Amino acid sequence: MKNKCIYFDVQSAQEHPCTLYVDDDCLYIYLTENNNQQLIINKANIVNCELNFNHLTVKLGTYPHQVVECYGTDANGLYQALAKNSVLKTSQGFFNKNMLLVALAASAMFVGLGVFVFFVALPWAAEKSATLIPLNVEKQLGESIAASITQTATVNDSATVYANKYAAQLNTHTNYAIHVTVIESDEINAFALPGGQLFVYTGIIKQMKTPEEFAALLGHEISHVSNQHSLKSICRTLSSSLLIAYVFGDVSGISAVIIQQANEFKQLTYSRELETEADEKGLEMMVQNKINPKGMIDLLTMLDKKTTSTPTAMAYFSSHPETIIRINNIKSMPIAKQKFATAPKLKLWFYKLKSTSK
Repeated sequence: MKNKCIYFDVQSAQEHPCTLYVDDDCLYIYLTENNNQQLIINKANIVNCELNFNHLTVKLGTYPHQVVECYGTDANGLYQALAKNSVLKTSQGFFNKNMLLVALAASAMFVGLGVFVFFVALPWAAEKSATLIPLNVEKQLGESIAASITQTATVNDSATVYANKYAAQLNTHTNYAIHVTVIESDEINAFALPGGQLFVYTGIIKQMKTPEEFAALLGHEISHVSNQHSLKSICRTLSSSLLIAYVFGDVSGISAVIIQQANEFKQLTYSRELETEADEKGLEMMVQNKINPKGMIDLLTMLDKKTTSTPTAMAYFSSHPETIIRINNIKSMPIAKQKFATAPKLKLWFYKLKSTSK
């Protein structure tokens, strides 16, 4: 087997191009620059044979050693020829001896890194970048999702009017224009979209007994909007799909991804910290509007009972922290002990809302 190599003699570090021929017992080195001068070396004189990927190094004789090096695709074949019918003092090198393990480890690391980026780093970055989205874009996003949802849902127009008249009585302390849409459904559900779009189901309205409970529900959902919880959750949920659309330059595809998954936003998931923040900010809004904060406790207590008795109907709270924890947290806040009389207009619009939600 002949291979093009480089030979280093013991007198100098000069490179000598050569052709190497290997048989069962000997190495035949032909120095191409010296009219193919032949050197014959018994395999027994091989001190070390090391293969690292496509680089073969063969050390010969006593120190200082003669050395033959071979690069490229011939290296592996030459190594096999040198090892044939002979016991060599070989050192294939860590990478070559463990090539399969190294390849598997590298693949596992690559896959692991990809999984981490795709499922952890990318959603985290998407959530953090949500604050960079302009307000008008956020509002347009919420309106587009809302329009998609209302195409497949039954909107209770009368209840929607009264819900918005009720909301208009509140100082929401937010830069968002709040709009409430009431959906006909026995499902106990409510959710907030980016830009101020709130959806409330008649199923949850039917369970409320006081105007203060509705204020608590609105306060909680408005807090999600004001603190961009909804926007962050959507960015996190759709991060991978949006990235793929962006990479392929499919701007229309980005909108399509959002619209196609509009119904999924009825059950946006928030961390316990964000839900607690929404409860507390909602409670503060109630107190600032002189609305009895007991309404927040009453709302959560009602929902806790419904969670126990009708778990299949609790889509709204399937992703929320345990309700009893939220109740105890509200009870521990000093402002929850304040008391206010119910404003007449809140009573008016709430009971009209109730009457049209049957």
